[in-house]
Amino acid sequence: MKEQLGKTIQHLRKVHCYTQEQMADAVGVSVAAVSKWENGVSCPDVMLLPVLARYLDTDINSLLSFHKNLSEAEAASLINEVSDIFFGSGFEAAYAFLMEKIREYPGSDRLVLNGAMVLNGALVMNGDLEEAERYEEQIEQLYEKASESEDPAICSQAQYMLASRYMGRGEYDRAEALIDRLPDEQAYDKKQMQVNLCLARNQLAAAGEMEEQKLMLAASSLSMVLVTLIDIALREGRDEDARYLAETAESTARALDMWEYTVQLPWLELYTHKKDRDNCLKTLRCMLASVTEEWDFTSSPLYRHVRKKAGEERLGAKMKETLISTIEQDGRYAFLRDSEEWKKIRSAGSGTDRSAGQDET
Repeated sequence: MKEQLGKTIQHLRKVHCYTQEQMADAVGVSVAAVSKWENGVSCPDVMLLPVLARYLDTDINSLLSFHKNLSEAEAASLINEVSDIFFGSGFEAAYAFLMEKIREYPGSDRLVLNGAMVLNGALVMNGDLEEAERYEEQIEQLYEKASESEDPAICSQAQYMLASRYMGRGEYDRAEALIDRLPDEQAYDKKQMQVNLCLARNQLAAAGEMEEQKLMLAASSLSMVLVTLIDIALREGRDEDARYLAETAESTARALDMWEYTVQLPWLELYTHKKDRDNCLKTLRCMLASVTEEWDFTSSPLYRHVRKKAGEERLGAKMKETLISTIEQDGRYAFLRDSEEWKKIRSAGSGTDRSAGQDET
């Protein structure tokens, strides 16, 4: 009880960016007392609980962790709500809702991590640089909180996201320190053991779904590996190798029944590096057209058992907005933005009617 209460107090204090000294002054105790609470050595006097709850913008039940955690399904449901609020009412409303839920469920590191990832993506989609700068620190604090999780998977994911942010800012030493802390691959394959167990029990549908999910993830990962190799080849001046890699990436993605968006990614990398405007625009038009309609992966024999997740029908719209925002903001694509063709593509892609037909490619 003391340990959990201390963690909750410390977490909420950090969410509000209060120091121990500020909190001690606000509730009328010593800094040493606050330190003892947060380290689980002692508990606040019962008469202080209402004062603490008001100061930390929560209620006594949440402070005492009566709603200590959420199941994966409950956390996922709240994250879907955050996404819906963003699309319906904007970023600030989504951020306020998430922070309210984090205060309500201070023990849910999964909610903190996934919430930070959704907000991060929402800022990219918004394309509002001023708003992105305003919320940059708050989102990073959420990742930092999640990186302290006792759940190894959540901790590692948060560290990965922080390392990516540090690299983006050129803080390579900080990124390296986090990368070094990430776990190496496990010597055993837990998923494969689960598949084997399902097969032994003749639970074929469950085994099929797990294997197909692994295949889908591996296909996506392989695509990104090849795109990275294209980038390396182009930087080294190996243009013929880069084209061969793009052709390999396309044929592999088609053989694995991946989304047309994924099929076109290597060509976008190649044409962008070469500043080939015509082929870049043709590729972008094809990519945007591909995300207009839902990816029906279940029609492929490769993914017959994979069930679609709640909210997955919105994936195409999100990817379209992200792609348009990236082209509009990333300096690599500046050579495209003054073309009339891009303006037409952007205008068509930004339409409110997501089911409208696309131009032929």
